[in-house]
Amino acid sequence: MKKLVSREALGIAKSILSHGSACDNCLGRQLAQISTGMTNNERGRIVRKALSEKKTKKKCVICNGFFQNIDKYARMAIKALKEIEFRSFVVGTVMSSDLIKREESLWEDVGIEYCETFKAESNRELGKILERRTRTRVDEKKPEVNVILNLAKNKIELQINPLFVYGEYKKLVRGIPQTKWEKYKETVEDIIAKPFMRESRGSGHAMHAAGREDIDARCLDWRPFVFEVLNPKRRGLKLEKIRKEINRSRKVEVENLKFSDKKEVVMVKSLQPDKTYSVTVSFENPVQKKDLEKIKKILGKIEQKTPKRVLHRRADKTRIRRVKDISWKRINNKKLEIEIKGEAGLYIKELITGDDGRTKPSLAEVLKNPAKVETLDVVRIHLNE
Repeated sequence: MKKLVSREALGIAKSILSHGSACDNCLGRQLAQISTGMTNNERGRIVRKALSEKKTKKKCVICNGFFQNIDKYARMAIKALKEIEFRSFVVGTVMSSDLIKREESLWEDVGIEYCETFKAESNRELGKILERRTRTRVDEKKPEVNVILNLAKNKIELQINPLFVYGEYKKLVRGIPQTKWEKYKETVEDIIAKPFMRESRGSGHAMHAAGREDIDARCLDWRPFVFEVLNPKRRGLKLEKIRKEINRSRKVEVENLKFSDKKEVVMVKSLQPDKTYSVTVSFENPVQKKDLEKIKKILGKIEQKTPKRVLHRRADKTRIRRVKDISWKRINNKKLEIEIKGEAGLYIKELITGDDGRTKPSLAEVLKNPAKVETLDVVRIHLNE
């Protein structure tokens, strides 16, 4: 308190008032670092009283009357937020060029040693009003809505932050890709999205999963994913209801739905678990029982060049992956059911066929018998190993 009425502080205040009429907020803001524990408005009133300056109703020459009319902007924000369900928000300010010039001109005259910026105060003070009137809270780290006070356009703009939901899925049918693809009318993402979009009233969506299975493969173990809803107007979703609706599709099943965040997207995308596949393989020539043990030759290190089937969209390079376990069951003399455990990123179809020598060794190579994959399923995702 004493510092606010010191010769230095009062000298700064006089210099501010020499520019013209100033509101208590702008008067106090230039002295914000001198005395803590009070608002800028309170500081301004104390200094004004010490100078025997009467408060004027004239428009503040520094903020152009913003703090005198802050309630107007609060009402604008509340109207913009009317259709949005949210629990947390943060306020940001875009200053007009005129306001920037006024602030910089003032700083050149009175200095910046003790001041707080206009943006900092406008964000805080508008945020306090919105907290009271919407019964929500300011959260600068994880806001659900960004309320942008755009003074350059004299309007309120909203940035609704995405809604994230973690889950795990199984794909029970063949012939649908995991995510959006122009060639296919339906995807795993589409099936999951339908109830989410209806309930959240979002504008778009994205699916972030721990890897993906081929279009013609089923995924019979639970694959982690995070579903992202863009611009959701509702957030209080009933996840159990959504889970049941997705599972009624009989094409995709989900479980363990829970609200998530962007950090979990990064975590899920970084997962590289081993996987076990069940593959039905047919051979051009009969496979002799005495040759079956040769299958074990593909255990260990595998060199794979980018498969020809994906060369149009992936770089042509050689990858080293490992086959960790393999077992088989004879169906007939030209057909086997093989179970393969391999590292993440191992191309299973090419491990079987050889891909014209681009994968070495391959099953076709070690058996010296051209092979073809008839069916492929992911039967286990080894997340906890």
